[in-house]
Amino acid sequence: MPRRADLGKIPSADLAYALSRLIQEGKTSIAQVRRYAEERPARIAALERELATLKAGHAATRGPGRPPGPRAGAARKPKRKFTMTAKASAARKRQGQYLAALSRLKVAERNRVKAVARKEGVAKAVEFARKLAKAPPAKAA
Repeated sequence: MPRRADLGKIPSADLAYALSRLIQEGKTSIAQVRRYAEERPARIAALERELATLKAGHAATRGPGRPPGPRAGAARKPKRKFTMTAKASAARKRQGQYLAALSRLKVAERNRVKAVARKEGVAKAVEFARKLAKAPPAKAA
């Protein structure tokens, strides 16, 4: 792979051709090319801000450590806040209880509990599994 300095010597028409070939061969996608192209103004702005702080006589706004990466100045969309309904929370709790109850059982008992879960629901299956876990093992006659 050529170094960045070597790419400046290649005519832009040849670079465009090479990029279209990479996309055709599936080695990169149009979405990746667009993403990098859209990042460029933010990256330039971040570099200009850093240059301005250096010109002002400050070492850098950041402390010692790694320099900012390629997406340093890119604005991120705020993450969607996840709100769980009471119904979903109860279902997750039941599912966790069900899995915990199943893990304590042997294969034959586990299959019986799974059948109860399919037929009567998870809540009944959890009760049944707890009852089986408490019961002492049957003695061989």
